Order: sequence, then C-alpha cells, then structure tokens
Amino acid sequence: MSRSRASPNSPKQTYLIPSLLTNSARAILDAFGDDLLALTAHGSVETTNQTVIESLRKYGVSRAQQTNHRLSFEYERLRGTDGPKNPLTKSAQEEILEEVETILAVESNTVKPDLAVTSFTIRITDERLQQVTPAQTPEFDLQFVADPAEPAIKEPTKRLNVDRGLYSDLGFNVTNLNLRSVIETETKYHQQSDGRYFSWRGPDDIRPRSPTKLAVRINNHVLPDQYGALKRYVVTDDRVLELDEQTADAAGEAVNGSGSTEASQ
Repeated sequence: MSRSRASPNSPKQTYLIPSLLTNSARAILDAFGDDLLALTAHGSVETTNQTVIESLRKYGVSRAQQTNHRLSFEYERLRGTDGPKNPLTKSAQEEILEEVETILAVESNTVKPDLAVTSFTIRITDERLQQVTPAQTPEFDLQFVADPAEPAIKEPTKRLNVDRGLYSDLGFNVTNLNLRSVIETETKYHQQSDGRYFSWRGPDDIRPRSPTKLAVRINNHVLPDQYGALKRYVVTDDRVLELDEQTADAAGEAVNGSGSTEASQ
C-alpha cells in the first residue's frame, strides 16, 4: 500500500482527483452514452489455425497460421445545424458493440469482447458543479485519460472488473481513467476566458488545480457508483505526487460492498 514519505512535521499538500477504476469501453458507453463528445479505444485478438501435414504426420510436422484482428474506436461528436450529427444513441452503441463482438470474439473466452479506453470527454449539465465554480452556466466538458493504476489501487481495480475479464481474459493493461480537465462550455465558445476550473497533466504533475468541492461533486454526481473513485494524492518530500493510503482503503471497501459515499458538498 502506498504511503506518503513526507516527514511528520512537514505540511502535506493534498489533491483530490476524480477517477474511474475501469478502462472498459462497454462500461463507459453504458455510463455516459450520448453525453460522450469523444472517445478513443482499441482492441485486438490473435487466433491460431494449426493443421497437421498428413504426409509428414509421423515426423510430427505441423503448420500454424496466426491471424491478428485489430479494432480502433476514435469517436468525435460532429455538430450539425439541428444538433449532433452522430450522437452515440442506444442503437448506435449496439451497432458498435456488435462489430466488436464480430471482430474480436474468441471461442475460448467466456467474457464479452471489449475495447480498452485511452481517453474520453463528456458534456454534462449540472447546476451543482456551477455552484462551486465561477461558471456562468451549468454546462461543462470533462476529459478523462487512462493512466497505469497505482500499486495500491491495482487490486481493487482488478476486482471491480473481474466479471468483464478485462485483465485475465482480454489482456488489458490495468489502468484508471483519471480526470484531466473541467471546462465551462459557454465560456470556451465565447472566448471570454479559457473557462477551465479543474486541470491536471497526469501523475507527473505535482500541482493540479483541483478544487475540493468540485472534485467531490463530480465523484458524487457525475461518476457511476460502481467505478467512481476520489483519489487522494499528497506531494512527498522528494516532490513526487503519491497516492494516499485512504484512497486504496476506500476503494477496497467499495469493492467489498461496505464503503460509504462521502457527504455531498
């Protein structure tokens, strides 16, 4: 379990980062659907067709042919005069997942084929986020990016996704989708300011801009209960942003069904 190495007498700078403890495209589509502005994911499967050469059977000679199938999903919502041209409706999602199953299905697997998400952006309207920011409107774009799961959070992530077989059957890397930015949509379009109220460049960035109330409300009201987590990081003496033990403890309790949701702020 990861622990801060800061000396007992030194003040700790703490940052809260909303996160999803999964990288399943099925989970992201199910949770956010047509709120998605962009989504990047990929998957692959390798199959082997082995045959014995009859004329050389007694010598143990056989021939094998390997086939690799890859599938990329690089969605970006297109704007039209009357709304989005290509929203991820239920029917569109079903069509996409049918293609995933057609291309990536393997008879030996007992789980449904899936794609590993590397990033996604959602657009949401929520006055509870507006109330804790200087925003003039309640519409925001939230971007998430996949990062390797920290050692302390790796096992809870695996257990949360055990039914999907992401890491055992499908061979995904164990990653979490961490929040990178929260931008007020209206402000961005009118170029009054960048409208950015949350920003983080990833695990090497030791100074995230992560207002506590905003992070808590995103965790409580935007992220799906099953996979949502509020990661607590501290900056250690050697200027490293490190996952605090409280995050791993809370995630473990959530996996076991005994965790409690933080009080809404």
